[in-house]
Amino acid sequence: MKKNKKFLFTGFLAMLMIAFLSGPAISLEAVTIMGTVTDGYLLTDNDQVYYIGEGEKGDEVTQLVGKKVKLEGMVEEIDEDKIIVVTSYEIIEE
Repeated sequence: MKKNKKFLFTGFLAMLMIAFLSGPAISLEAVTIMGTVTDGYLLTDNDQVYYIGEGEKGDEVTQLVGKKVKLEGMVEEIDEDKIIVVTSYEIIEE
């Protein structure tokens, strides 16, 4: 009987850990957004802030301070902050 309780408890803990670790992967959302690049983030026309995640494309976008851009990527929300991992971008000529 003790062995079964220990086995059930271990299985329950393993399921909790899997659910916890897979949570961020599930919360990613593919988006296309437009806005102006500022110091490390994108400010949209309706004043939403998206922090630009690290990566090759993200690093390129952070060099475009003051430019209006269209970004495609995956957004993750952490503590009410939105972070976009850029997969592609386009500079919008005004």
